Amino acid sequence: MRLKDDFFRILNVNADATEYSIRLNSEHSIYHDHFPENPITPGVCIIQIVKELVADNLACPIFLQKIAKVRYFKAINPVETPEINVSLTVSEQSGKYNVSATVFVNETVFTQLSMCFAPTGEG
Repeated sequence: MRLKDDFFRILNVNADATEYSIRLNSEHSIYHDHFPENPITPGVCIIQIVKELVADNLACPIFLQKIAKVRYFKAINPVETPEINVSLTVSEQSGKYNVSATVFVNETVFTQLSMCFAPTGEG
């Protein structure tokens, strides 16, 4: 399920497509269940957001092959923090894409991730 333009939308992308500013849709149905009156962005949604940003960055369909590290430092409440930044470092090795991502606002880091993606069709 694609989240872009429904769960979140891109507000800005820097010139080299390594940092994105996005806005979370605090009215999305996911937040009604996770959790009523205290919405928290699910970790799986953060992973999917990063995947979609990487796919847009690479301009090709990809699938998540491996999660090497995910560290959640602080929950993201979309009402309190509707706009977040995602910083990406993407390197290609043997046809795979190693990605380091940081989700943050100013000096506050919410999540750090290290993942490996492969083009769709490879496995």
